[in-house]
Amino acid sequence: MTTNGHDNDRDEDGTRKVQVYRFRIDKTEYENPLPDLTGRDLLVIAGKHHPERFKLLQKIGATMKPIALDEVVHVSDKGEERFITLPLDQTEGEQALPLRRDFVLPEGDRETLDATGLRWETVQDMGVPRVVIRGYPVRAGYAPERTDLMLRLLPGYPTSQIDMWYFHPPLARTDGAQIRALVGDIFEGKHWQGWSRHRTGLNPWRPDIDDIGTHLAVAEHNLAKEVGAA
Repeated sequence: MTTNGHDNDRDEDGTRKVQVYRFRIDKTEYENPLPDLTGRDLLVIAGKHHPERFKLLQKIGATMKPIALDEVVHVSDKGEERFITLPLDQTEGEQALPLRRDFVLPEGDRETLDATGLRWETVQDMGVPRVVIRGYPVRAGYAPERTDLMLRLLPGYPTSQIDMWYFHPPLARTDGAQIRALVGDIFEGKHWQGWSRHRTGLNPWRPDIDDIGTHLAVAEHNLAKEVGAA
């Protein structure tokens, strides 16, 4: 099955076709495995860590159509869609946008997340504490190149382990192969792609050592392993 869900999608020599949807944002071309993206998704893919600080316009003929952050845009596989980003004036000075801090993380986790230089938030949603890293850069071999990464924290963390990790927009392998063992989760009104990777009895969670930093390292190892780079 290809990344957009079509079976038997192969070239004459039997190699699998890579189904991607192409578009241009500003002067850069991007590819994505899904044809339907929100304005926020497009801005994240373009590396805008603070989508709220940008206005997105779609160039349609001679007109420029504003695209709202939660508005869904359908892109084709022909690379015809063009988008323009406009930074919004910071009417309240250069202050950073308010970040959600619904609960407090241990100091070591805060230091780890701050060191990424990315925007991160703690969100308590339906009784589930989550950590969201916006605009997370993904290693080569995947599209899009940036996405949001979300972790679900279990009660008792950091004594209890972090299990799996989630992406939105979802990732696809650029070689067209399917990513193994995926699950889903609904959060912020969006479907998040969960990577079902679990610790084993030989590699258990170590409450006195493991934290968000080591879990992100596990995620990075599995991202590399999935595409044969580890």
